[in-house]
Amino acid sequence: MNIQLKIFKMFTLVEAARAATRRMARYNATHMPPSGAHAVACKCFSTETAFQVASEAIQIFGGNGLSREYPIEKIFRDARAAMIEDGVNETLSLAAVQYL
Repeated sequence: MNIQLKIFKMFTLVEAARAATRRMARYNATHMPPSGAHAVACKCFSTETAFQVASEAIQIFGGNGLSREYPIEKIFRDARAAMIEDGVNETLSLAAVQYL
């Protein structure tokens, strides 16, 4: 039962990140100048969500989650890399504060 609750929470987080991304994309497509704060907030939220969900998935898989036989291992590595590429989330957040 606990696994089902974890999976549902993971689903909820992923859908929230998708909704935020779509809303930010729509907002920035229709407003000039585009909002850097919205873009950074969305990037940080989405990458942190991806990392959190991938981490939970590894826990669900147990020791198999870290083996290269299962795709979750690559998803976990990619989620962690996404938090670093295009700027570390903390650094981007500090830079985006000036837009608020």
